Amino acid sequence: MIPMLFTRSGSAVCLLLVFGLVLTPPVEAQDQLIAPGALWRYLDDGSNQGSAWSAPGFDDTSWSEDPAQLGYGDNGELTEISFGGDPDAKHTTTYFRHAFEVPDPSGYTNLVARVLRDDGVVLYLNGQEVARSNMSAGAVSFTSFASSTVSQADEHTFHVLVLDPADLVVGTNVLAVELHQRSLTSSDLGFDLGLAASDAPIITRGPYLQLGTDSSVRVRWRTDTASSSRVSYAIDPGPLTQTVDDLTLTTEHELELTGLSADTAYRYAVGTTTTVLAGDDADHVFTTHPAPGTVQPLRIWALGDSGTANAAARSVRDAYVGFNGAPTADVLLMLGDNAYPDGTDSQYQGAVFDTYRDVLRRTVVWPTRGNHENDPATYFGSFSMPTGGAAGGVPSFTEAYYSFDYANVHFVCLDSDQSDRTQGGPMWLWCEDDLSTTQQEWIVVFWHHPPYSKGSHDSDTESNLMEMRANFLPLLDDHGVDVVLGGHSHSYERSFLVNGHHGLSTTLTALMKKDDGDGRAAGTGGYVKPTGADQGAVYFTAGSSGKISFSGTLDHPVMVEAFVQLGSVILDVDGPRLDAKFLNSNGNVVDEFGLSQLLPGSWVDMDRGLAGTHGIPQLSGSGSLIGGDPMSLDLSGALENTTAFLVVGVGRLDAPFKGGVLVPDPAPPGFSFPLPTGPTGSVSINSTWPLGFPIGFSVYYQYWVQDAAGPVNFAASNALAGTTP
Repeated sequence: MIPMLFTRSGSAVCLLLVFGLVLTPPVEAQDQLIAPGALWRYLDDGSNQGSAWSAPGFDDTSWSEDPAQLGYGDNGELTEISFGGDPDAKHTTTYFRHAFEVPDPSGYTNLVARVLRDDGVVLYLNGQEVARSNMSAGAVSFTSFASSTVSQADEHTFHVLVLDPADLVVGTNVLAVELHQRSLTSSDLGFDLGLAASDAPIITRGPYLQLGTDSSVRVRWRTDTASSSRVSYAIDPGPLTQTVDDLTLTTEHELELTGLSADTAYRYAVGTTTTVLAGDDADHVFTTHPAPGTVQPLRIWALGDSGTANAAARSVRDAYVGFNGAPTADVLLMLGDNAYPDGTDSQYQGAVFDTYRDVLRRTVVWPTRGNHENDPATYFGSFSMPTGGAAGGVPSFTEAYYSFDYANVHFVCLDSDQSDRTQGGPMWLWCEDDLSTTQQEWIVVFWHHPPYSKGSHDSDTESNLMEMRANFLPLLDDHGVDVVLGGHSHSYERSFLVNGHHGLSTTLTALMKKDDGDGRAAGTGGYVKPTGADQGAVYFTAGSSGKISFSGTLDHPVMVEAFVQLGSVILDVDGPRLDAKFLNSNGNVVDEFGLSQLLPGSWVDMDRGLAGTHGIPQLSGSGSLIGGDPMSLDLSGALENTTAFLVVGVGRLDAPFKGGVLVPDPAPPGFSFPLPTGPTGSVSINSTWPLGFPIGFSVYYQYWVQDAAGPVNFAASNALAGTTP
């Protein structure tokens, strides 16, 4: 069913919503007296209704009646209402009424309204004022303005107002709401409301998952009134036979589940020690991390500057859910500016905990803070980051920056906004220690201000970006970091494989380009990098998960791709292979590349092939690569009716090379070995070559094939590294 946009006259216009999803606040085990998106009677003619309009017996049958969200100017309303004939003298106050039935209110101990208001509201239940939001204290009249302008994420946030259930009556109840503008020239107006009642505390945030490891996870949630805490859990599927309790009465609940099995799905529920408030269903299942070092497929989802809580952010979310097939990820990264404009508690509610509710109850989120996280108490109070190395890595003793492991990937979160960014400072020293210690095959680092960007922010002129590049990139280069993610610029930019570029954009040289191709299988081929220092990394500027900006030249010379589209980054890691995608808000992959690690003793498919089936050569024998001790390559089955030759390159791991081969094209004498037509046996390689095999060197191999009627081309191009003792 396609949602409709209702005008005040009642006519309907089709309104297309991505994946048909509209943001609503969480609904758990409770009675929903008024559902978000309900029908409301409203008066938008600019008249002064005095006080009688809020009484239960008031006759509102002449008022219009349409579904929420009601308003104008936000592009998110289902019903467009009137502001009057003069855009410079809009109506100050608009009136809304909704009647609902309560058979027996005596059983309710909790009553919560969740109200979306742009700008201010006063609520009356059965004729008596029960709450107000963004309105000054004291008497409120028809001409009273809201206290402040509501903008950005606040325009789409459902604010929690705790009411007294004793104000309910048996039978028909009426909730009346007056909505106030901030000024006569305000550009927009918006209203929606949900009202829930329960005989137990009502969950107003969560549950959501934090600080996951291979044996533990933390479960957090918020309630409207203070209560005890319980998490019940068990391996999924099955009855929830295990519990963790905390008898302390609180509205901010956080319990740690320990002694869990690695890479195992658990079902859970949260509540008090006597009442389940949410969970014990398929929506409340998490999977523990694999043991560090485990090689298995995993998916990383990265969101940059996603904190708008509006239709743009929701479209990016829905595109990922559609692409992924479920609102889950193995690892969820938030790259800063997670809640606009100031990172307040209410803004975090709308931009993070409401927008990504279904994801957060299944996937641990790992955030970094941006320049819009201006409320440190809210940022650090909303998340539980590892400070003592509990999730892997070296203890940082601060939640501002930290590290963790998932399978064979090591993640490092840095703070580019408020922490010391100097070389040799506390964060730098910790990062050096952490990177020196990890034994993980992959290293992914993320922070907010990108080291390279020519989007809405310029990495040649802005101090945070310049300092992170100059002070931290040499450290990342030295320790073989593979991928770096940032946000801040409201566009998408992605680099080639680059190393050693720590200055302005004009200082880039050819030697800094480890591979300046596009990294695509259908293009110049996937990137291949040996393990070790100074082999290059790929850099993302991905700050378009909630908003975009067309400012900037988007022409930084390290970038392969740069464009302005809403979207998010997906990284799929499987053993020595990483595949990256930028998924736009329409669900289309508009950039992608592959990155393979050149591990000693293993073949890496470099994606430089023509169509056809060609086997991958396998290493056989036990040659030491020194002296006259030979090593063999078994090429059995590798060739199909082709004439081929083998190209061999020799060089140190830290020597520049492209595509796994050090020798030029075509290969000079002594480096080319003709192979017969058809399947072959083995080719013996030894140190009688001109360069020999000195200690500490590595050898790279590729085989080329020549089709009978065509020139020499890559039909399969593979690289094998073998390091001498």
